[in-house]
Amino acid sequence: MKEHNPDNPILHEAVNGTPVATPNKAPKKRDLDTMINGFQGDSSSTSRSYPIPKPTLERDFQMSVQLNPKISVGPGIWGQRNWISYISGHWNGRWGKGTVVPGGQDSQLVAPDLSTHLDANFLLQTHDHPPAFISVKTDGWRVGPRETLEKLEDPALADEVDPKSYSFRLYVHMETGDTRYLHLNTGMWIGSGIRRGTEVIYDAYRVV
Repeated sequence: MKEHNPDNPILHEAVNGTPVATPNKAPKKRDLDTMINGFQGDSSSTSRSYPIPKPTLERDFQMSVQLNPKISVGPGIWGQRNWISYISGHWNGRWGKGTVVPGGQDSQLVAPDLSTHLDANFLLQTHDHPPAFISVKTDGWRVGPRETLEKLEDPALADEVDPKSYSFRLYVHMETGDTRYLHLNTGMWIGSGIRRGTEVIYDAYRVV
């Protein structure tokens, strides 16, 4: 004899062979006012008494890097993989200046529409005596119209491209053991880049 188990749709279907129709539950509404003024039922009104600070960006340093010719690793399971190493470069900012040590690299993953994920590593050397060395890692995306991205891949055409016609944005992380620059280890930066021939130029904005 078949049993009716309305409170357990899975068991009901297993025993009776027919699924129980369950009404669709409307999603809970969380409006903008709730997000700004606090959650209902919060008698302490913590979010009103202690407003969350809004982060801002401060231009912190600029870096320019000369590129070696691109090496195509070939198509992989995630897309076209390219490898670009760095010849040299220089940087300057609010907390110092110096050079980019030769030998850094950018591992690029290119999607079918030519949107490119960038995963790069640099080593900065300061002009101090003795110099400090700072490891820099960036990752982000270069995206835009296909015809624009095609030109950026060609050093002879990259100078013609308007930087406003594409987006070149990065997360920037830095690390050092030098006591003069330990404050960099806990910093956060957002970068914006452009391509000029065989050169890439980055502006890094500190999140404060």
